[in-house]
Amino acid sequence: TTPEFHTTNTVKLSGQKREGTTSQQPSAKPYRAIIQIMLYGGCDSFNILVPHTCTGNKDMYQEYLQVRQDIALPKESLLEIDAASSNQICETFGVHPNLPTVEKMYDDGDLLFFSNTGVLTKETDKYNFVKDEVTRLFSHSSQQFETERVDPFEMSHGTGILG
Repeated sequence: TTPEFHTTNTVKLSGQKREGTTSQQPSAKPYRAIIQIMLYGGCDSFNILVPHTCTGNKDMYQEYLQVRQDIALPKESLLEIDAASSNQICETFGVHPNLPTVEKMYDDGDLLFFSNTGVLTKETDKYNFVKDEVTRLFSHSSQQFETERVDPFEMSHGTGILG
């Protein structure tokens, strides 16, 4: 049944008690959830997770400085997080200095970053993406909408973040 506050009808008291419910048996599996935070332009994501130490072929922090210029965060101000065990181009990334809780959650294994992701519907390349894709890849509002309704396994069309 639908709770009273989710209905559009006038609520009338029946005077009768509701039926009791039985508790579900908890699963033995540890609980995990995906939480997506959409800030709708209220956040500069390129200054939340910043390349820090990259000993490979490319100095990503230097590239970040060249692109971000006056709004780039100084390297010494960043809260360092270890990414050495990942397959990322940098061994260390920096989190914005005003986000120590984010750094702690990452260090504790309670938070992951998904960066440079999108909602391609199939593998494509820069020559064919216009004919291959049904989403508008260069429209910020379209990408926000598509991100909110993503269901990669198409189990329940349009249900939202990862089905």
